[in-house]
Amino acid sequence: MNLEAQTCDLCGARDAAFMLATPRLDGPLLRCRRCQLFFVIKPETAPPVASAQPNTQAQLNAAAAAEMERLAQRARELALVEPEVEASEQPWRALTAQERLTDLRRFITSGRLLEIGCATGEMLAAACPAFEAFGVEADAHTSAAARARGLQCMTGTLFDARLPAEHFDAAVLYHVIEHLPSPVAVVRELQRIVKPGGWLVLEAPNIETLWFSLLGARWRQFIPDHLFFFAPATLTRLCEEQGFVVRELRSVGKAMSVRLFLSRLSRFNRPLAAALTGLCRLTQMEDRTLHLKLGDVMRVYAQRR
Repeated sequence: MNLEAQTCDLCGARDAAFMLATPRLDGPLLRCRRCQLFFVIKPETAPPVASAQPNTQAQLNAAAAAEMERLAQRARELALVEPEVEASEQPWRALTAQERLTDLRRFITSGRLLEIGCATGEMLAAACPAFEAFGVEADAHTSAAARARGLQCMTGTLFDARLPAEHFDAAVLYHVIEHLPSPVAVVRELQRIVKPGGWLVLEAPNIETLWFSLLGARWRQFIPDHLFFFAPATLTRLCEEQGFVVRELRSVGKAMSVRLFLSRLSRFNRPLAAALTGLCRLTQMEDRTLHLKLGDVMRVYAQRR
């Protein structure tokens, strides 16, 4: 594979520099020399078996689900994710959703809200009293859990949903844009379905941070299903070239349990995380709440022209 000939999703250039390789990513990390977007080159796979019939949407969805499970399994094998810890975090996900909603209401307080990658629906549930909330979630298990809570949630991708033009007052993606095969295509589609004057909210890792400079391949945001890594300039460009005006971009934190914090710490230093986990169990501190803000996550509010 010619790494330097890979096309940048943001600017279309074929002029990328190799940055690093690590088992934590699903391929080598490159940086576009023209726009400075960081992106992962996926491993080459065998071409699909020829068929007399084109792939159906069900087949495409099944392939996407299989790919999600493959990447999730890689994360588990690398001990980057502990499923039992993630399963216990629902109260803190709800707390994070309330904090995100409070922040969003500085810009818009009612209307139709779309969340891409809504998982089990914490943000949808928080928003429902003020907003008519609709979610799209690619994972069948978590989208079913959202519907079981009485929430409006479709299984599939944004493009599967075929939503009407200029229909939503706000679209939000929290730690989703970095997972998508083409952020540009998704933001372009969101520009079509968000009303003029409506809002786009993106939250994503910020690679232009001291943590990446210090830790390199051990940076906590390197996990197998992260495909793109933005800096403030490239995230701004993503929004503004697709018809949005950035009104605010800032560093944000997140509420989590001490238990989850130690699980995340293990991505960087497993012996230290294991020792602290044992201490917290002895002192019954695992269920305490932390508001973590390391400066390597950013949130942008952009308004449709």
